[in-house]
Amino acid sequence: MIGERRPEKVGAAKRRAVFRPAARPLTILAALLCAAPAFAADDSSDSGGPHQAAGFDIFGSSDADHFQVVKTGLSYFPDYENTQKYWGARLEHFLFSSDTGGSGHAERGFINLADSIGDWNYGGTVGTDGKTILGAGSIFTQGFLGKDSIRQEYFLNRDLVETPKGFNQGLYFTYLGGSYDIPLDDRNTVTALIGSQVFTGKNYRLIARSNYIYVLDPDLGLSLQFRAKYFWDSLPREFDYFSPRWYMEGVPTVQMRRFYQRWQFLVAAGYGARRNNGAPWQGAGLAQVSIISPRFGSNWVIDTSFLYSNQPIVQSNTYSYEQATISLIRRF
Repeated sequence: MIGERRPEKVGAAKRRAVFRPAARPLTILAALLCAAPAFAADDSSDSGGPHQAAGFDIFGSSDADHFQVVKTGLSYFPDYENTQKYWGARLEHFLFSSDTGGSGHAERGFINLADSIGDWNYGGTVGTDGKTILGAGSIFTQGFLGKDSIRQEYFLNRDLVETPKGFNQGLYFTYLGGSYDIPLDDRNTVTALIGSQVFTGKNYRLIARSNYIYVLDPDLGLSLQFRAKYFWDSLPREFDYFSPRWYMEGVPTVQMRRFYQRWQFLVAAGYGARRNNGAPWQGAGLAQVSIISPRFGSNWVIDTSFLYSNQPIVQSNTYSYEQATISLIRRF
């Protein structure tokens, strides 16, 4: 899924954050574990293998303004068949800090669920921070308008705006849309995404993204890509996340994807140009590394990733953002 996971930030807030836990962790986790069976489809099949699982994950991010976020999560799955069929609950500890925006933390709880209905696969999380409903989910299938080669996906994501004002004032966004993977031939593919992001307040954002992918060497897993993005905001600069009237970028990217004993290794790097209204063209760069364990036939599921990108703050200023993620799940 291609998504706007984190609205871009334009600066640090001046007032000190006041952000405290909204609910007791054990209360949230107990409630979600009790409610989870109601959300899971009845499955009477028995594959003869492990069915329960437990997991740990950690996410960290930092930017040029020293605004830092750390999320740690613990998960338990009473039923975990594979990465596309499971249900369980996850408790998350959310910590943020900023040189000028204060610091704080919160506990959040989620139900995790993935399964299929006919030819459609779905998965996601739904939960709360004690103030509002949060979560992310998608549903996808292979085939669109009579073309079996086209993959279609539809998604919905609701989360906190990760800026000082987002924490201080309780700003949220809801993002929904659809994406399509369209193979042109064995080596050429086009992806397209159309979405809308609605923020707390009066601003909403229209988003379009597209990637052109040419497989230069299938044996090496080497591809040349052009990644393009455009968005338009109805009410620019309402809060402290990056929100000009319009923004566009195009980034030529080189990517290599290799497999070793069913493990996937991916490295990507790109550099292009970006611009928003009232600002000149500037450089746009990205770097990405990820390692993913086999998705089936193993009792361990391991995902790790690192991402770097730079984004504009206001006018001609520059911005840098790094994030790292590691996720471990063990079936038993």
